[in-house]
Amino acid sequence: MSAIIRLVLATLVGAGGLALVASGVGQRRPSLRRMSAHMARSQAPATDGMAPGWARLGRPLARHVSVSTTTGSQLRLARRTVEVHAAYLACAAATGLFAPPLIVGTGQALGLISIGVALPLVGALFCAVVAPLFVHQSMRAEAAEQHRDLRYQLSSYLDVVTMLLAGNMGNEGALRQAARAGDGRLFVELRKRIVAAEASNRSLVSALAQLGDDLQLVELQQISASASLASAAGAPVARTLAAKCATLRSALSAEQEADARVRTGKITIPLVGMSLLIMASVIYPALNFSR
Repeated sequence: MSAIIRLVLATLVGAGGLALVASGVGQRRPSLRRMSAHMARSQAPATDGMAPGWARLGRPLARHVSVSTTTGSQLRLARRTVEVHAAYLACAAATGLFAPPLIVGTGQALGLISIGVALPLVGALFCAVVAPLFVHQSMRAEAAEQHRDLRYQLSSYLDVVTMLLAGNMGNEGALRQAARAGDGRLFVELRKRIVAAEASNRSLVSALAQLGDDLQLVELQQISASASLASAAGAPVARTLAAKCATLRSALSAEQEADARVRTGKITIPLVGMSLLIMASVIYPALNFSR
């Protein structure tokens, strides 16, 4: 390698190093007020990679829509922002409005079907109303599924907290250590809220209460209240948490049994229909043979 090439490479490396140093020194330090506001912000739900585009599309619609408390909690559980949900509803309504006339028009152009204008128009209006309702109902079903899964994770979290308290660990230490025992959504949110509470000089109990409010977990709010009572009055919290864990597991078992009964009831009619079809397929040839 010639000396000129070495000199050029050394110059490029030195210029790159100086550029990195200058970029690091030139960065503005955020103010304490901005960092405090960032730490105290409301936790936005995690969304997929397509969410930013949907959010930009639904932001003008979300400005004119008031969301109730129940719907807001369901959107947080489904990890969907108001803007993204508004965009989904608008796209569903547009699809339901334009898809039936387009399909019918294509069929008429190809000569496959021949119907009037009134029926596609009524179908388009019907689909424009039903499609957003279907999207909203799917969001509610997803929120209910997430809420059920979070309750199972909370039961596991209570087990770990109870074992740590039985090992003579402090209340806040047990709550902090148990949050590291899993990788589910509840455990991840607990770790985030605990770190934010410690950075902002707040108690872990307040972080648990806020998380319970955001995720609509009444049991987590009760845990925070029990831990707060134990910190203030020295009340024994291990027995209380063990009782809450047993109660939560009993409630989850009862819900599973009720869901199993509902599913069994839903398959009764198809089973009866299949039995009738089998009987008809067996009896009808016999009747024709006897004739």
